[in-house]
Order: sequence, then C-alpha cells, then structure tokens
Amino acid sequence: MLGIQCYAIFWLLISGYALQTLMAHTGPAADEEERQIWKDEMESMGKFMSAKSIGKTFLVMSVVLLLIDVMGFVLTYQYAELRPWQLVVFYLVAAALFIDSLVDFVRMRKLMRAKEPDEVVACMSQYVEGTSSWNSVALIAVGGKCLLAVVLVLWTVFR
Repeated sequence: MLGIQCYAIFWLLISGYALQTLMAHTGPAADEEERQIWKDEMESMGKFMSAKSIGKTFLVMSVVLLLIDVMGFVLTYQYAELRPWQLVVFYLVAAALFIDSLVDFVRMRKLMRAKEPDEVVACMSQYVEGTSSWNSVALIAVGGKCLLAVVLVLWTVFR
C-alpha cells in the first residue's frame, strides 16, 4: 500500500504542475508578451534541432506522461470507492484525456513533417493559442486528472 500512496502523491504533483503550466500558457492570465517569448524559444529550438527530433522528443514525453496518467486512472478506479456521480466524472475525464491525447499525437505528426523553423513555430503555437477549442478539452483533461489525483491521495494516504 505504501507504493500506491507514493504513486498517488507523485501523480498529484505531476498533475498539479501540468495544470499550472497549462493555465500559465493558455489561461486568461497569459499575456501576449509571454506567448511571444515562448514562440521565440520554439523558433530558436527549431533552428538548433530538426523538426523530426523535436517531434520525437515531445512524442516520447507525451507517451511517458500518458502512461503515468493511465496508471493513475487504474489505481483510482481500483482503490478509490467512487460514488455513481464520481464515476461519471471519472469517465468524462478519461474521455477528455483520450481525445486530448489523440489531438496531441496528430499535432506531433504535423510537427515531425515540418521542414523549416517557421513551420515548427506554427505547429507549436497551436499549444498556446487561447482561442483553440482543443485547449478547453486539454483543460478539462488536466484539471480532471488533478482532481482524480486528489481523490486517490485522499483514499489511500488519509484513509
């Protein structure tokens, strides 16, 4: 049980950081100057590395984070005694995470096909655009993961 408790805390920290990062880059507090700085960093990365290697790096990170999330979902389903309304939230968050992951993998494929640094910036700027409807799905997925991580911590650590 100690391993599950440690994993629950680890997942909570990872999910909390993901939520904070998503809100910082796409939330209402993100200003245009900060977005431009992020785009400039992506352009310099595109000049330093090939688009294919950038895409592969981000793809590997996405797969690792997805595996961490899947394990957290499995542990939450198994160890937290969820009520029916909580199960509905659980399944909605799982669906949002699935959709967000598919969109992320499609974006990574486009990134790996980019030839110029400007194309890399165009592909990566989709992540910081505040008007994208996919950012709402990502916010639901990441916020829901954070909520489920709190539930897992409460059911395993403070039980």
